[in-house]
Formats: sequence, structure tokens, C-alpha cells
Amino acid sequence: MMRSVTAFVCLLSCLLAWGGPVRLQVDAPSFPGRQATLYRYMDAFTQRLEPIATGFTDSTGRATLQAEVEGTCKALLRVGDASADLWLRSGNYHIQLPPLASRAGALSGAVRVDPTFIDLDALDVNALVGDLNSRLDAFLAEGLATDAEAGMQAVAEARKAAGGLRPDTAGAGRGLYLSPTWSPARADTFAGKLRTFYAEVHDPWFKQDLEYGIAGLYLGPRTKDRELFVRYLKDRPVLYDVPEYIRFFSNFYKDFLLGTPFRSQPEALLRQVNEGRTDSLMAMLAVNDFLQDGRLKELVLITNLYANRGLALFNEVGIAKILRHVEQHSPFPEHRQIASNMLWDLTSMAVGSQVPHVDLLAAEGLPFAMDSMVRGDVCALVVAPGNTYSEQELAAITGLVKEHGRYVHFVYIALDARPEALAGVRRSHMPAMGTWVVPADQHAFLNAWRIRSAPMLLMLHEGTLTASPGPLPSKGLAAVLHKLKTEQDAKRRLSPDRGTRPPKH
Repeated sequence: MMRSVTAFVCLLSCLLAWGGPVRLQVDAPSFPGRQATLYRYMDAFTQRLEPIATGFTDSTGRATLQAEVEGTCKALLRVGDASADLWLRSGNYHIQLPPLASRAGALSGAVRVDPTFIDLDALDVNALVGDLNSRLDAFLAEGLATDAEAGMQAVAEARKAAGGLRPDTAGAGRGLYLSPTWSPARADTFAGKLRTFYAEVHDPWFKQDLEYGIAGLYLGPRTKDRELFVRYLKDRPVLYDVPEYIRFFSNFYKDFLLGTPFRSQPEALLRQVNEGRTDSLMAMLAVNDFLQDGRLKELVLITNLYANRGLALFNEVGIAKILRHVEQHSPFPEHRQIASNMLWDLTSMAVGSQVPHVDLLAAEGLPFAMDSMVRGDVCALVVAPGNTYSEQELAAITGLVKEHGRYVHFVYIALDARPEALAGVRRSHMPAMGTWVVPADQHAFLNAWRIRSAPMLLMLHEGTLTASPGPLPSKGLAAVLHKLKTEQDAKRRLSPDRGTRPPKH
């Protein structure tokens, strides 16, 4: 009777958690008076972030964030220089962020920390996922430690793939399925233990995560593909928000585009990709027995193209054309969103694109008109005042501003600064003439402009990026500015009726 009641309560909780408000209480004593932003991951393939709540910690480092979520939502919390992954469902959460051991390389949330959950229910999704990941990791680690041949194989695979590994979608270190493949008996025994251990957990979402975590144990040298396909993929729904499913899917279909189609028709495949012919590529993939389902076929196409976007084989213009076609015409709304995020990743802040609009503040908190950044030539230097490298570039740009200030509008975007402090910042850097601003929402600015380090320089012409990133003042900016000056002087000489006299030399 008790088991039935427990199952009913858990199932009811899952149904109620499908959508609704979430309230997150944050304790971050090391970050008083800092911005706190809660993001959701828009999809598991691109890991693009969308802010869903923002605020500031008080003098004790406490903040409360409220948002609306659907289903089980993977989220990222950023407070000052720290960030932490967590899973959210409708309800209340209380977490504590530890101090940073080091701020080296930190830039607004670049340093990941492990949050401590206060009074977390043992059946909460964060507790369950963390426990499952640790058990799967332990099984893998034990196998590598006791199986010398398999361990050497794993090391070889890791070295082979070095430099191109993508972060694990569940946030755990395991995720490459480097092989070894365990003996069926050993994997079956461990799977049986896992199912028995979690037998009293009746959370449908977690049951799916558990099932595909077990499925990953059987992924090794490609000898059991058909059996795995029939058991875990054929005629089964695509679970876009279940991390172990995404891990299994990504590894099972890894490089399918470079498999049969490339081996049998390499010239045709490259031509279809480079020309952006979506339908032709879908037809080429359909010769594989594992890709008869239209949803799987389209998802494999876009994820394979996205994963191989850096290869010289493929034309990124063609890839973008295919993604745009999927974004506009796919019958699957999930794929339209994923393709849109992939396009954003490919094209946002790329040379030739328009700089995204962001809210900037001048001194005393007055809004700064972005219009002035989309007229003529603009040199935007993102700096963190007080940082050694930023101070070095501000000093280097002084002479360049004096010589080229009539030709280029210089804008300095100060990170980790308040609008009321801008006057003081500007006075201390008076030789670097130009406009000083701060982001109204620093986390949103860094995300929209794809800023990963400071100092960073961007060049714009009429709002279009011409260098992203551009050469820093101490490392080649002078040559770029001299070229602009020469071109503008030539235009003035050719068009004296424009009413602008050429500058005196």
C-alpha cells in the first residue's frame, strides 16, 4: 500500500512540475552587491543560453530570483564571477555558492563551481541526476583501472580526439564513451543493480535518463549497432531534454554524414553540402536503415553538420543555408529552434554581421544611444579597468586616438563597473579619449556580443562588424587605423563637394 501511495505522489509531483513558477534563493557570501542571472539552456546541442531572471545580491550576498519554467529545465546560475549548473522544476530551491579558489581567467561567470543545495529532497531531480552520474562515472573509472587493454584503448581514443571534444550535455565528465565495451554480462549485472537501486523512484523523466545512461554502457566498437538501434531508438520518441538520451544519440550517430554517404559518394555529398541542398542530403542519408524516420534523419543531418562546421571539407555558407532551411521549414518545432540556435552560433558576431543591440549606460546611468555605434567607423574596446592587460591596451591606444580620432569613433566598454563610477574611470584614463560606457546588464551583454575575454577589440563600419575580434592596440591596430585614414582621405579628395575639408597634416 505504501509503495502505491509513494508512486502516486511522485507521479503527481512530476505532472505538476510540467510548468509553473520557480523561486531560487541564492546565498553567495563571497559576492555581495553583484549581478545574479538565471539562464535556461535553449537546447542540449548548442548550449545556447537565454536569461529568464536577473537581480543583484544584497550586502550579505543573498538574492532571490523568480522565473517560469516548463518541464525539467537545465539552467545556469551566474553570480559575479561564478557560475553553476542546476536542474529546475516548478517549486522552490535554496542553494549556496562557495567562494572561488582562483579568479584566474574569470570573466563574468567563466569559473564553474558546485552549488550546495539546502534542504534538497532526496527525490529531487538534482539529487537523482547527480547520484546517477556519479555511479556511472565510478563504473567507468573502475573498468579503466582494472582492464589494461581497455584503458589503453581509451587513452588512444582520447589523444586522437584531443582538441575537438565538446562539453558533456549533462555537465558530467563522462560523456565520450571512449570504449572499452564491457562484457555483456558485466554491463547487464551493473544495469540490474542500478534498476534495483532506483526501483522506488517513479519519476518518468529520471527513468528515461536512467535507461539511456545504461544504454551508453553498451556503446563501444560498432558491433552491436542494429541491436542498440532497435532497443533504444527505433520507433521511440526523441527526448530533447533528457541528458543521457542526448549523449547516447550524439555518440550513436556521430559522423554518420561522413560514413556511408561520404564513402560511397564523396563528391556528391560535398557538392550538396556546399550548395546547401537540404532535400538531397536527406535523401542520401535515407539509404541507411537507421535513418528511415524523418525526425531522426533531420536531427542527424543538422547535428552532424554543426559538429563538423570547422572542417575545411564543408563550406560554412552551405551549412548556414541548410540550417536556415530547417529553421524555416522543418515540421518539427524542436528542430526549428535547434537550427536557429546553430545559426546564431555560426553567424552572431561574425565579420559581415550586424552588431546585436544591447543596452549601454553612460556616466550617471544615462542611456547611451547605440545609434552612434552604427554610423561611420567605430573602434570598440572591451576592458576591465584595473586589470593589468586592459590597462596595457588603454595605454597603447592613447597615441592611436590622438592620430585617428577624427576618422574613427572610439568607444570603451567597461566591465565590472557601475555607471556612477564612470566619471572617475574616465578621469584616470583621460589620454584615451572617446566615449566610456558600461553594459546595463553585463551578463546579457557578454552573451549577446560573445565576449569571452577582456581586453577585446571590435571594429565596425555602419554597424557591420569588419573585425571580430580585431587586433589589440598593442598588437597591430595601428595598421588597421592607418588604412582607414588613408581610405577616408582619398574619398574626401575625390568628393570635395561633400562639405568636409581634408584634415591638415
